[in-house]
Amino acid sequence: MKAFTTGAAALACAATFTTPAYADKPQAGQGMACVDLVTLNLPDTRIDSATLMPASPLSAISGSTIAAPTCSSDVAAPQLPALCRVQGTVGPGQIKFEVWLPIEGWNGKYQGLGNHGFAGNIEYTDMAPELLKGYAVSGTDTGHQGSATDWMSNHQQIVDYGSRGIHEMAVKSKAIIEAFYGKAAKYSYFNGCSTGGKEGLMAAQRYPADFDGINVGGSANFDQIGNRTQYVWNGVATFGHNPPVPLAGTGPTGTLTLINNAVVAACDELDGVKDGVIDNPLACHWQPSSLLCQAGQTTGCLTQAQVTALEQVYQGPRNSHGIEEYPGMPRGSELGWNGHTTGPAIFATADQFFKFMVYHDPNWNFRTFDFDSGFAFAKANYSALIDAVDPDLSAFRHAGGKLLFTHAWSSTVHSATRSIEYYDQVARLMHGGDNDRGYLYGKTQEFFRLFLAPSAAGSKGPTTLDSMPALERWVEQGIAPQNLVAAHKTGGVVDRSRPLCPYPEHAVYKGSGSIDEAANFECRKAHSE
Repeated sequence: MKAFTTGAAALACAATFTTPAYADKPQAGQGMACVDLVTLNLPDTRIDSATLMPASPLSAISGSTIAAPTCSSDVAAPQLPALCRVQGTVGPGQIKFEVWLPIEGWNGKYQGLGNHGFAGNIEYTDMAPELLKGYAVSGTDTGHQGSATDWMSNHQQIVDYGSRGIHEMAVKSKAIIEAFYGKAAKYSYFNGCSTGGKEGLMAAQRYPADFDGINVGGSANFDQIGNRTQYVWNGVATFGHNPPVPLAGTGPTGTLTLINNAVVAACDELDGVKDGVIDNPLACHWQPSSLLCQAGQTTGCLTQAQVTALEQVYQGPRNSHGIEEYPGMPRGSELGWNGHTTGPAIFATADQFFKFMVYHDPNWNFRTFDFDSGFAFAKANYSALIDAVDPDLSAFRHAGGKLLFTHAWSSTVHSATRSIEYYDQVARLMHGGDNDRGYLYGKTQEFFRLFLAPSAAGSKGPTTLDSMPALERWVEQGIAPQNLVAAHKTGGVVDRSRPLCPYPEHAVYKGSGSIDEAANFECRKAHSE
């Protein structure tokens, strides 16, 4: 689905295009003409426009040239085929959505695309590659436009962002697809990473009939309050101190490079091969104290304050009773910590969330956050609105849905450990009753599989993966993915491939052959955690 990983002047708007000579219906006599879709009567919905567009650059829609998509593929789609572009708005708020319907070559399927950050826009660059595959695709801004924060004080807009926006997009898009083609989509999919991953899990939890298959990729931010609490925690532990204790620098002499080198040296070979990649960070127990400066040592080591801060970043936010509120950073991810531990401010998504949604105080300072009362207040008042943490997926399973979840260990924005925790919660709730983890996972894997991408940030760990074909086979043919092959690219050329294994298995080198070829690794049960 995702690469784990604008500038030209806008062209004339779609309304100025001359209507092309070809028919706008794939089969004569079936479905409505594109321009007539504005007459559709859908509940709480206004169809704002329905425009027939010839093959054209993506910039004709986006207003800019796009180098690469964020989530759906690692291949940019600057040129779009002929399509019917439908724009609509759903009340009672202002959920704006778009549906793109290919004029020719429709594969009979629908795919909804997810958002990033706090949404506020439609992800055209994620929609475009999937349109080229033959899907009818759609996206939404989830009920607010742009990056302003006023919506965070509006309950309806919070609800729309948290759960309703994607649901309304799906329902309306499927109705428009059926009206245009004269038949319903054979299969409906959702594809999202980051906030889009949360949206996919929210759909499975609250609207289990919306999608046949859900592709949660990259690094899903489904525990949004915990994630933003982690940003505060990391800031308090490092640059929020007085005096600051920044863990900074990824150059040859940088502190984060020093730490990463020590971690990789200690844990690289746990998967049976020395390749600069930590396959299973949960099995890595390297301790920061091993880098503590000795008497008279001033370089190549850490001060006691730095050791303490590093231990806290690895630990993650805890309340005063030592109870975890969100997992810490995985060992091996240090080269991606800039911003988490260097300051001078915490990430904007956390700063804005607490200032404008939780406390309604633009002067709120992260250094004042109470990890007991503050975290409890945010969870009590907003978790049900924006977090997709409910482990009960029974309705989704009973509806025949399939959930394919990938997460990169190198992600420093949303912890892969939290995805494992959620997977364990689902397994125990739905298939519990004993402590046989093999049984729990085996039953859960019948409809829900989690794949972790091994990586040490800055290494040759796999960074590119398209998991949609595997999800399609699972949904349409009943063939569950035994592994997913991900790749690393240098200069756009694949120079390493690795199998991603269904958790709790991980890839282990067989002992012979190139360490850069996936075929020379096999999936085995993970080391004890």
